[in-house]
Amino acid sequence: MNEENFHTRETLLEKIRNRHDEASWEDFVFYYRQYVYIICRGMNVNHHDSEEIVQKVMMKAWDKLPEFEYDKKKRFRGWLCMVTGNTVKDFFRSYKRRQDRKEKAADYQAWNPERTSGPEIEEYAEREWENYISNMALNNIKDKFSENVMKCFTELNEGKSAKDFSEETGMALNTVYVYNKRVTNKFHEEIRRLYYELS
Repeated sequence: MNEENFHTRETLLEKIRNRHDEASWEDFVFYYRQYVYIICRGMNVNHHDSEEIVQKVMMKAWDKLPEFEYDKKKRFRGWLCMVTGNTVKDFFRSYKRRQDRKEKAADYQAWNPERTSGPEIEEYAEREWENYISNMALNNIKDKFSENVMKCFTELNEGKSAKDFSEETGMALNTVYVYNKRVTNKFHEEIRRLYYELS
């Protein structure tokens, strides 16, 4: 990795602040859109409303990033999660004013508004980010291995013993260990790369 990539995420935020770097904005949307969607769904927002909220959050990010001050002590994703939570709150308040549908009111009551501030938001943002990065890493590496190798890795990581997998598939036990180690190493390498570039 070259020196320019060392602070990629901070550099990306700085480029977006300029608003002249369309490629950086597309990069931002590519990496963070799905994360915002996951946060919305985790707050009991349905798919359709989540899509609408994601658009609003992306627009808020577009508006606020030019004045965003990067603080190395805090995480950008915590700020983004807070903006998402506040946008969800605003969305439901606005919806409730426009329409008094019982199912939407029930959704609003099921959602925990305390998640939008304090240490809970940081914990929630971090937990969802870890899941998001792990899934992205797995998706990024899966095409680098055969279906059998990925099946070996997946089943062993879901708790199946190497011996049981070997017996079920007829694969040599040593091969099972080798396949699992190869994918595990690549998986951890990809997670480190993503954290390095996106955190």
